[in-house]
Amino acid sequence: MAQEEDFENPTPSDTWFGLPLPPQPRPGYYKYLGDCIDKTTKACGVKISKTIFENGKLNDPSCCRKVVLAGYLYNRALSYILSKFDKFKPQAAKIYQNGNAIYEKCIVDSSNM
Repeated sequence: MAQEEDFENPTPSDTWFGLPLPPQPRPGYYKYLGDCIDKTTKACGVKISKTIFENGKLNDPSCCRKVVLAGYLYNRALSYILSKFDKFKPQAAKIYQNGNAIYEKCIVDSSNM
């Protein structure tokens, strides 16, 4: 399992870090995402992003709680904007599918605690 410090300094190939942002779909969109990322923490955000691109199975109870607290709209907003990066457009369906799977699993896991 990766150490926490691995998530503090992700490489550009790991996720969307370092890529130019797509245009905001509407004013305030990135501020909203930024506020939600603050709730989930950067380390958790990196785990979420990696999981979206891998298998949609987030196996971190602490991070799952943060996903649930940030809410469904944050989950959808993050999936939406990730799918708009030129690099990831071909994976848009997978991004949405895995983003939904993460949120649904976290809801179930949180209700079982």
